[in-house]
Amino acid sequence: MLGCSTGPKTSQEAKEKAAQIWTTRCASCHGATGAGDGPSAVGLTPAPRSFKDRAWQIQAKDDQIAKVIVEGGAAQGMSPRMAANPDLRGDDEVVAALVAMIRGFQ
Repeated sequence: MLGCSTGPKTSQEAKEKAAQIWTTRCASCHGATGAGDGPSAVGLTPAPRSFKDRAWQIQAKDDQIAKVIVEGGAAQGMSPRMAANPDLRGDDEVVAALVAMIRGFQ
């Protein structure tokens, strides 16, 4: 499997919270299906990442994705426009569920 890890298992509650976070925070730029085509993506430079990019899925590590989710793009040398979600720090189950969602877009 691509970029897999043996991260924490996620409860249904964590998956539901992750889905809500995706809808309210992430999809506006990354799109509902992770293609980087959300309504707020228009005119952003650089464009939001498409999680459908197989090459990126292969090289990206789960812990790197998790760090960007929590600390924002600048934490990994990416666009500072990718906002941090510091409220998710320590909520490993929800972050793992978000990483799993991102992996599922490939």
